[in-house]
Amino acid sequence: MFALVVVIGLPIYIATKIFETTGWVLPTVLVVGVVLLIVGAKHAQKQKRLAYLRAKYHDEEIVQQIYDGYFWEGQTKEQLRDALGEPSAIDNKLLKTMTREVWKYHPSGVNRYRLRITVENGRVAGWDKKT
Repeated sequence: MFALVVVIGLPIYIATKIFETTGWVLPTVLVVGVVLLIVGAKHAQKQKRLAYLRAKYHDEEIVQQIYDGYFWEGQTKEQLRDALGEPSAIDNKLLKTMTREVWKYHPSGVNRYRLRITVENGRVAGWDKKT
């Protein structure tokens, strides 16, 4: 019970004292300033990622699909990694005529994954997605 009072009550008490001494203007300006800083940082991060992808791929349609996290049949391993990030696990098989990898994303238990993408000879060949 004491922890609940400290976690909830103390910040409310401090905020009340701040509002009593400074009024509503200063805290409101501070909150708006922090929100604007966060939004600006996220926007800058997005622009930096888009610039990186545009310099790497030069095709705006592919850049947008990768940025949005899409994957498709025929996509290269590098494009897949840029779109979804590093997989949680990769199973490799070396066959006589090809290499096959299964990239696993979104673990849901021991050796269970909600998304498995099959990559053959460096390109996406198919996937199994569970909801």
